Amino acid sequence: MFTIQTMNHSAIALLTICSLSGTAAIAHKYEGGITAEPISIQNKSTDILGNPFQYENGMPSITPLNVTLEPHEATNWHKHNVPMWVYVTEGSFVVDYGSKGVNTINKGMSYIEPTNWCHKGINGPKKSKAIVFYMGQVGTENHTECMRH
Repeated sequence: MFTIQTMNHSAIALLTICSLSGTAAIAHKYEGGITAEPISIQNKSTDILGNPFQYENGMPSITPLNVTLEPHEATNWHKHNVPMWVYVTEGSFVVDYGSKGVNTINKGMSYIEPTNWCHKGINGPKKSKAIVFYMGQVGTENHTECMRH
């Protein structure tokens, strides 16, 4: 007979095995056949440049966005004042981090953008799309324009 405690221990063991094996694709099943598959994220506690990030103090303000970059479209030089999570759902683009280099971001990748570091997104010849979540706070701008580092 399974108890809640037994189920919890089984779930912990399964998560441990999957994390040790490098597998993060555990699907959660709900009633009616609905499933929720985790999205893997690079560097869960650091941004894409390897810097640790922290959540802001104060009243949280989560801002989700669907971002579309048309062919050859580019952003201006900007920086994020709060942590921002990105998940690419279509296409690929490059992000120029100035003196920190250029990263190619492809469909299926997810990452945390660096805070307070100027960068520019540049799309390729096909449309790209991403889901973005700013993890900010009330009273703090999510991003501002800046000059290249």
